[in-house]
Amino acid sequence: MDNIRKIISIEKDLQNSFSSYNYLCNFAYQLQSTDFPALTVDMSKVNFVAANLFSVIGCLLANCPAAKQPEGSLHILGMNPKIRETIQKNGFCHHFGLERLPDINNTVIPYRIFDISELWEYERYLTINLFTRKDLPPVAKDDRIRDSLLELFKNVIDHTTSKNVYTCGQYFPKSKILFFTIVDIGETIPYNVIGFHQSLNLTPPDNCLEWAIQSGTTTSQIAKPRGLGLFLLKDLIQSNQGSLYIISGYNDYEINRGKEKFRQLDHPFSGTIVTVGF
Repeated sequence: MDNIRKIISIEKDLQNSFSSYNYLCNFAYQLQSTDFPALTVDMSKVNFVAANLFSVIGCLLANCPAAKQPEGSLHILGMNPKIRETIQKNGFCHHFGLERLPDINNTVIPYRIFDISELWEYERYLTINLFTRKDLPPVAKDDRIRDSLLELFKNVIDHTTSKNVYTCGQYFPKSKILFFTIVDIGETIPYNVIGFHQSLNLTPPDNCLEWAIQSGTTTSQIAKPRGLGLFLLKDLIQSNQGSLYIISGYNDYEINRGKEKFRQLDHPFSGTIVTVGF
């Protein structure tokens, strides 16, 4: 069995931080680089995973080579009891046959995998799990936030060949912050921005993410108003001292406490991750 099973370890606590997103991109590279028909992910050295990041982990595992093999080819072992409890509350546990537990403290936004045809179901999910929460600040219930999060889903439909969208979130009562993450595997933002400029015989921007988050910029050739989703999200998050992470290709964009940062990842993410923190 050892000659057909690969063991990959996660050896870092995963927070909402650049270092954690960079680590997950390295993890994605390892997953895609193995051609073993069976895979075990060892989490015995991990003590904490921000629950919203299970949308990223779920997306990576669902799209790795071992996931396309017969059932039972993909395992996770060594999971910390507290992490196990979290995934039993948010629904990620269904991948591993674990029993679902009630979220008595109302701290998790359920882990969901949406088909791209389910925009209406995604909107319902946002309404139930985000916008009707009584513990969120007014900015999080702003219609522009709702529109921006819906626009992220529409971007996957319009600009990629992705079949699914992965979501998850967590509310941290002590810091009173809610993090929500949406992920897809498909054409990246830099790929689309470069292709768009080249199709018009224009020079692509040096920083594709910086271009993509400006007001009115869009790679869509459809004659309807677009290009405000990321800009409005950035503007609202920045003005209210929240957090925003966008990871796509080799590019990382971050807002934290009103400050912007653009960084390069060690390995590219083959899709887009957007995390908002209210």
